[in-house]
Amino acid sequence: MSSNVTSIGLRGLEGYRVRVEVQAVDGMETIVIVGLPDASVKESKERVAAALHSMNHSLTDQKIIINLSPAEQKKNGPLFDLPMALGVLLNMKKIQVKLSEDFAFIGALSLDGGIHPVEGMLPAILAAKKLGLKRLYLPFDEALPQLEFKDLDIIYVSSVSEVIQHLSGQTILSFIPPKIQEESIVASRVHFSEIVGHSYAKRALEIAAAGEHHVFMSGPPGCGKSMLAEAFPSILPPLTEEARLEVMSLYQLNTSSSTSSREPPFRNPHHSASGVSIIESRGRFS
Repeated sequence: MSSNVTSIGLRGLEGYRVRVEVQAVDGMETIVIVGLPDASVKESKERVAAALHSMNHSLTDQKIIINLSPAEQKKNGPLFDLPMALGVLLNMKKIQVKLSEDFAFIGALSLDGGIHPVEGMLPAILAAKKLGLKRLYLPFDEALPQLEFKDLDIIYVSSVSEVIQHLSGQTILSFIPPKIQEESIVASRVHFSEIVGHSYAKRALEIAAAGEHHVFMSGPPGCGKSMLAEAFPSILPPLTEEARLEVMSLYQLNTSSSTSSREPPFRNPHHSASGVSIIESRGRFS
């Protein structure tokens, strides 16, 4: 009989429920992962085996098959390491805990059984809330904001052993991450109030900011179009909490940068920039 553990997969910012199914069958001692895993997911079998060995849970002389369902959806990243390890332990009868389908697990494993943050943890948390999950186990990440949801318990863990102890009632985890210091709401280099003249253009931009309209500015070079556009974010209302978390999620999917500002993002691509140069030939979130 297979053991099932719930996790969360990401397709860009959209999250979906993943059921990690583990079954031991007769065969050579190995771990096989199916369900459209990418290279990083396929490597999980080595991390899982090493982590369990360090915890004195050696694999039996059986073939362990791990299926990531839904099978038609491609799985990316090492965030399935933790649920895979728990599924193997459950199927091998190494631990005696009951897992609800509403308990989800994400996190990358180190070879000693530790759990480390993965890319896209904030989108995964928001997805867990939308999916109606009751509890989410994940590693602590300093880049995460302090989140408290009425219907979702967020449990931060540092090792597989800690997860098992908490599930079996041997320990209580109540760690709350520090609240991120928000950046200045107005971070524009040019403020709208500093611009002299351009009364008609400024009036149009004020209407656009209030009504969330698009703006198209046309005029000869040097008349102030770029300056007005650069100052435009300074009169936009601050992001709502939901919108701010969505922006932070986008930044977290690009690990080279991050932000916690409530100012709406502003981009200033050159007029000669092609679509390929702006969004790349193959989008990161495709």
